[in-house]
Amino acid sequence: MAETTPLAMSSGITYMLNGTFFWERLISDEGIVSIRVLSAVAFWSIVIAAEAILFVLFRLLIGFIPIVILLWAYTRGTRSGVKRAAASGTLGQLARPRTVIKWDEIASAKVKKGSLEVVTSRRKQKFVIPKASRDNAVSFLSGKLGPKLTVANQNA
Repeated sequence: MAETTPLAMSSGITYMLNGTFFWERLISDEGIVSIRVLSAVAFWSIVIAAEAILFVLFRLLIGFIPIVILLWAYTRGTRSGVKRAAASGTLGQLARPRTVIKWDEIASAKVKKGSLEVVTSRRKQKFVIPKASRDNAVSFLSGKLGPKLTVANQNA
């Protein structure tokens, strides 16, 4: 379940990972953080409301382009807020649902061709490290995980 407790950011160092439609992901001092930018309820509310408005106004049953524009606009504001907070070191003050994989929970991690595979006692997850910050992120991960981190060939 997602929590909203403040993160303990000591130095404010963060490296963004490639997120998904519903989550923005990053590496921080506390661990690997996933911050929800769009909930399923908000997603379906936007879709249903947009469809209802389009149907009432224009008798359109499927208004794909306006719905895509609304979803893009809605998530753009939240994503940029998360990225601004990460860059300024104020990520802990965001009141967004989040999950955190703490560094001490990670049993092993492997970086291979730009992806980060993390194994905890509960599950295995994969993340994508953007090429622009890959070397810095791997150095940061190495400092946090030590011998638990395996770095494969980086020629990708």
